Amino acid sequence: MSGFDLKQINRNDQLIVGGGIVAFIASFLPYWGWSGGGYSASTSAWTGYATIGLLLLFIAALIVAARVFMNATLPKLPLGPNLLVAALAALGTILVIIRGFTYPHVSGVGGSVGVMWGGYVLFIAGIVMTVGAVMNFRSSGEKLAWDASALNRPATPAAAGGTPVAPYTPPAAPAAEQPDKPDQGTPSV
Repeated sequence: MSGFDLKQINRNDQLIVGGGIVAFIASFLPYWGWSGGGYSASTSAWTGYATIGLLLLFIAALIVAARVFMNATLPKLPLGPNLLVAALAALGTILVIIRGFTYPHVSGVGGSVGVMWGGYVLFIAGIVMTVGAVMNFRSSGEKLAWDASALNRPATPAAAGGTPVAPYTPPAAPAAEQPDKPDQGTPSV
């Protein structure tokens, strides 16, 4: 029986799936808290809208893992799967980072309140996932959903037996017509 070779996986996919695993582990570590005077208290990242960010990160990692390990494909969407993963990873990372820094932050002689080491690990994991997803998107050649060249492609490909539809070209603007002006020197009767 041949073993699974990790080197067969694209480097960007490794970043996304590995970042998702690290983000999952880091989501249970001290995300925000208080420490000082020999005592500390903390909370995990599963609070507030950081939870939504975590779910978006995990969905992005699961899409890539399903594609890599199970050869799964997404249904037909208006945007490509690599763009979807990049958008999910970026939005999830932004939500997790913003939530971490919207908690109160105070640092003094007796202690400190703010993002803890688990939060920073989570931030780095989300950034690594986003970078891998963006690099995957750029190397895939997918078009953005709002890209004009993507909108002007034929609706029915000729290879499928259909006739190609000509791309939309805007009509030429008519020349502005100047109305005849009456001669200013002669009065009209």
